[in-house]
Amino acid sequence: MIKSKQLSGALITLLLLPAFLIGCSSQPTVTTPMEVPKPVTVSSITEQSQSVQLEYLGIIGSGELKKYSFKVPGKLTHLNVHKGEAIHQGELLADLDQTDLSLALRNSQLNLAQAEQVYQDAQTQYTKYQELIKGGAMAQTDLDKAKLDMDVKGSNYQRAQVDLEAKQNALADTELYSDMAGYVTDILYKEGENLDVGYPVIVVRNQEQVIDVGLGQTDAAKVKPGTKAVVKVGDFTGEGEVTRIDQVPDTETRTYNTEIKLTKEIPPEAYFIGATASVSLASGAEKGIWIPISAVMNDGEDYIFLVQTDRAVKKNISLKNTQGFNVRVEGLNSGDILVTSGMKELSEGMKVTIAPTAGGQ
Repeated sequence: MIKSKQLSGALITLLLLPAFLIGCSSQPTVTTPMEVPKPVTVSSITEQSQSVQLEYLGIIGSGELKKYSFKVPGKLTHLNVHKGEAIHQGELLADLDQTDLSLALRNSQLNLAQAEQVYQDAQTQYTKYQELIKGGAMAQTDLDKAKLDMDVKGSNYQRAQVDLEAKQNALADTELYSDMAGYVTDILYKEGENLDVGYPVIVVRNQEQVIDVGLGQTDAAKVKPGTKAVVKVGDFTGEGEVTRIDQVPDTETRTYNTEIKLTKEIPPEAYFIGATASVSLASGAEKGIWIPISAVMNDGEDYIFLVQTDRAVKKNISLKNTQGFNVRVEGLNSGDILVTSGMKELSEGMKVTIAPTAGGQ
């Protein structure tokens, strides 16, 4: 009887054991995932001064232009220069037909020679009469007539001299010379055409290279005569300084025209009047927090990431002005640790690890 009860207990134990084992195996195992920090590179923020350049688009100016015209009318015989050509001071630009004026000059020369001879004869006659009147051989009235005749012929002689000088000047004015070195910007007539007095024939600009820039009101206050400038035209770079700032704005653009004279010029073949040029004007140094533009992101507002106790902290900032690859900002403090790369993978509060910079250990 005892043996039978023992057998029944063992059987019950065997039957309950699988259920117990199944019950134990169904309990869930709870594990905490490990947080993988994101690698970033950083830099410590410091307040600093940085030279600021004002960037503008300028126009290549003509500088001083001079229009050359003849003082006498005539037919244009020769044009000795071409548009775009460099010229030197004293160079013959053009001339008129001289045939008629040469004949007129020859006639004036003959008239002068005749008037001179007549005047000399009258002087001789008057001197002779003076001697005769001393001996009482001539009346005073005859001497007075001789004096009047000499004076009239002397006046005629002077007029002949003036006429000859005028004809010489007129003949000389048929040749047009440059009184400065520069470049021919325009030729307004062709050979064989008749010209009136004072009509421009050739337009020349001087050798100085100038760039015109329209500055806004705020920037115009930062610039003054003598401010240094760098000018780029295509692949060429020139240097210069501000020589003039208009005190009255342009009525259409409301900008203040500023003239820059180049001291280090660009090649003449690249200097096309009216073409555009990139202009950088030095406006002094500006102190503040400057950071790389590449570190700034935007989700409707400008922001950056800082590192604080191994965590990424999002910080909204205000952009002020840019200079090259840097931007001056407000909202940061000296000593802040700025994320300069890897920030696109970050979110607020994410754990980070600082990667060594190039060349670091």
